[in-house]
Amino acid sequence: MKYATLMEAQLEAYPDSIVLTDHQMHTALLLEIPSWTKSYEFRDWRYYDDREEIGDLAPRFFEQSVELEVEKARARWARNALLYKWQTPDGFFYACGKKEDGTYRHVGFRYGLEDSQYASGFDGMGYTPREIK
Repeated sequence: MKYATLMEAQLEAYPDSIVLTDHQMHTALLLEIPSWTKSYEFRDWRYYDDREEIGDLAPRFFEQSVELEVEKARARWARNALLYKWQTPDGFFYACGKKEDGTYRHVGFRYGLEDSQYASGFDGMGYTPREIK
């Protein structure tokens, strides 16, 4: 199906979507935490069996490994965001999949008029509307 504007294409594909300004996307990159990190358990840590040898610092090392995974995800998201905007400056970021609590389940980037011309590249990233100060 052909559309006149990118926004029409986005709203057709995702009727509950909202457009994110670059500032909102930047804020989301800083503040949103991947949902999969919330489910990390100490017993699932790859060094869990070695915790006796590590000693009292094992819990802190586990926390740092989770923080590292979060930062790696944020770096991947930021890289994708920069690449998408650099490659197609007319494109825009969006959030879709609105939940009952007002947050959005997915973040993506629309770069063309066709249904398939969007990039999701923000694995696990949601969006929470916030006041811009």
